[in-house]
Amino acid sequence: MKIGIVAEYNPFHNGHLYQIRKIKEIFGEDVLVVAVISGDFVQRGEISFLDKWEKTQVNLECGVDLVVELPLYYSIQNAEIFSKMATRILDYLGMNIQVFGAEEENIEILQKVLGLQKRQDYKDKLMEYMKKGNSYSTSQRLALKEYDLDGIVKSNNILALEYMREMKNSNLKIKPYIIKREISEYNEEKVSGDREEFASASFLRNELEKVLDGFSQKKFEKIKKFFIESKEISCENKIDWNKNFDFRENETIEKVKNSIVEKKCSFLKKEDRKIESSKKIVKKSYNFEKKQNIGEKINLESLKNIKTEEKIFWKLEEIQKFVPEKSFEIIFKNLEWKTNNEINGKKVKNEIFKIVKYKILTEKKEKIMEIYDLTGEIYARISGAMMISKNYLEFLKNTKSRNLSNKRVERIILNILLNIKAEMMDLKINYVRVLGFNKKGQKYLKKIRENNKIENFGVENKFQKKNIFVNWKDIEKFENFDENNGNLENLEIQKNFLEKIQVEKNGFLIKELLLGKKEKLNPIVYVN
Repeated sequence: MKIGIVAEYNPFHNGHLYQIRKIKEIFGEDVLVVAVISGDFVQRGEISFLDKWEKTQVNLECGVDLVVELPLYYSIQNAEIFSKMATRILDYLGMNIQVFGAEEENIEILQKVLGLQKRQDYKDKLMEYMKKGNSYSTSQRLALKEYDLDGIVKSNNILALEYMREMKNSNLKIKPYIIKREISEYNEEKVSGDREEFASASFLRNELEKVLDGFSQKKFEKIKKFFIESKEISCENKIDWNKNFDFRENETIEKVKNSIVEKKCSFLKKEDRKIESSKKIVKKSYNFEKKQNIGEKINLESLKNIKTEEKIFWKLEEIQKFVPEKSFEIIFKNLEWKTNNEINGKKVKNEIFKIVKYKILTEKKEKIMEIYDLTGEIYARISGAMMISKNYLEFLKNTKSRNLSNKRVERIILNILLNIKAEMMDLKINYVRVLGFNKKGQKYLKKIRENNKIENFGVENKFQKKNIFVNWKDIEKFENFDENNGNLENLEIQKNFLEKIQVEKNGFLIKELLLGKKEKLNPIVYVN
C-alpha cells in the first residue's frame, strides 16, 4: 500500500505527526508514506519559515519515507492549482491513496458539495450573493447554507474539495481518505490555556515571529544553553538558574523556574512506544503527555516587567509542547540562524517590497502584465499602492478591498518577484524533484526507475524514468522533448520548460539574497 500526503509543514507540528502515525495505525507499519511538500515559498504568498531542507529532514525523522517538492510556480498559487498539481504528482508517483486532514470527516458530504457546485441553481445563488457585495468565500458559505451545508467553507475542507475534484475530473486512480483534523483551526491566532498538544502552523509561525522580534544574539545564547544542553542534565541535577539566566529573585519567578524544570524533566522521561489509539500514539511515541500550563501556576499580569529573555523562554516552552522533539530541534536551529543573521519575517517582507517596487517602476507595463493572475485593474491597484506605501504592511493595507484579498496580493507579489508568467500555468508535470528518502523510499524509487514505468499508468512511458530526479543539475540538463522535437509546438514547450527552470533558480537566488542560504543540489538520505 502506498499512501500520499500533501502539506507545507511550516512548521511540522503534533497534528502532522498525528496524521502520519494514524496512517500507520490504519494501513499498517509497512505502508509506504510519500509527501509532496511546498519548498521555500508557500501558498500563503510568503517565504516559508522553515526551508525545504529543514522540512524534509523533520519529515524523514517522523515517519515519511519519500519527500518530493511541489514546483515553486505551482506551490504559491491559489488552492485550486496548489491542490490539483500536488494530487497529480502523487498519482504520477503511483500512490494508491491520498490522505488529507479536513474539518469534515464524512467524505460523502464533501462529495455532495462537489456535485452541488456543478448545478446551475447553486451557481445562480453564488452569483447572487457576490453581486450583493460579499466575498467569494462568504458567498460560498451563504449559498451552501441554503442547502443545509453550513460550516463547510473552512480552509482544510476547501483543499479537500479541490483534491477530490481533481481526482474525479482527471479520472485519476488515486483515491481520497480523510483523517479528521484534530482540534486546531488552520488560521487560528490563539490557543486556549488547556490545549494539550495540538496547535495550527499559523499559530506557531506567529509565535515564532514574536520570539524573533525579541531575540538578540546574546539573549539567544542564554536560552540555547538550557534548551540544547539540558537534554544531558538528569532530573536530579538542578540547573544553576541564576548563573545561566540571571532571573530576578522573587516569588513569581521562582514559580516559573520550578514549573519549567518540572516540564523539562517530564519531557526527558522515556516511555513505552507501543502502537495504541491515535492520540496515545502521539503522546507515547513522542513523550507529549499532559502537562500543566504555566499560566495555571502564575498570574500572567505579573510577567509584564520580567526581562525580555525570560518572556522568550516562557514562549518557547509553550511552543515546544505543540511540536515533536525533532521538529523543535530544527526550529531552534532555524531561530539561531535567523538571530545571528538578524533576519525576521517583517524584514524579509520589506526587502521583497523594495525589490518588487523597483521592478514595477523600471520594467514596462506590457512585460509585467505577462505575470500570472495579474489583471489591468489589479496592476493599477498594486502599482498605485506601491507609490504611497513606505513598507510591506502599509502596502497590504492600501491594496486590500472587497474583491482583492491580502493573500491574493501576496501571491501576485511573489509571482512578480520570481517572474512567474501566465503561460507557465499549463498544469503539466515536467519533472518531479526528490528532496529526501529513507531506505524504504529509496527502494521504491529504484523500482520505478528499473521498471521504467509507474503502476497507475499501466503502460510504458519513456518520460517517466527521466522525469523523476534526485539531483537538481539533472533537471537543468533534461530536455523536455519527444521524438517530434523539431516542430514549432515542441519549441514552445521547450521554451516554457526552460522558463519554469529559471523560476526555480530565481527562487534559489532570492533565498540566498534574503536568508543567506545557498540551494543544495542533492537530496537528504536518511539512515534510521
